[in-house]
Amino acid sequence: MSKEKYIGVKFNVVFAGYFRPSDKEKELIKEMIQAGKATGKMGMKDKNGGNISYRTKDGIIIKRTGAHPDSLKVSDFVLVTKADKDTVWVKGNFEPSSEARLHYFVYQSRPDIKCIFHAHDFAVLNSQLRFPEVKYLKPYSYGTMESARAVARAGKNHNYIVQSNHGVIALAKSVKAALKIISRYHEKHQAAN
Repeated sequence: MSKEKYIGVKFNVVFAGYFRPSDKEKELIKEMIQAGKATGKMGMKDKNGGNISYRTKDGIIIKRTGAHPDSLKVSDFVLVTKADKDTVWVKGNFEPSSEARLHYFVYQSRPDIKCIFHAHDFAVLNSQLRFPEVKYLKPYSYGTMESARAVARAGKNHNYIVQSNHGVIALAKSVKAALKIISRYHEKHQAAN
């Protein structure tokens, strides 16, 4: 993992109202909560943990900054309605994940996906194994536009991305499918160690 100290979000946040998830959105959030707990059971419990989001017709439901995927609650999610290189517009009571721009721009480049799951999987990050279908990226400072652009480019042709010293990113059409991708590569690396 990166030795970079976490300082919070690296963009301006504009609060644009309340986020009251519909019943369907609450179910999606509960799926994301379960996925976060699953990665915790796999040992992904570092201090910052990662992030997860789901695209809806109104924007991106994403966990708030500072909430760990292993111990999320429904109230830990906000709705990102828009983002640009300097600002993220959000509905809810909290700042979105520091990787909100990464999620936003990956969704822009991949209209076919609905879920992005970023985890800090040390089994993968500390491994020398390489798979041809995986895109491997150099390290970037977390939460930056440079990182968001690199992952969005990589995500055009890959559903699983490993960002050196940072984490793994799964792109999928559902929360279950994103978790399945993360689990599959985690197990491959665990088995090799």
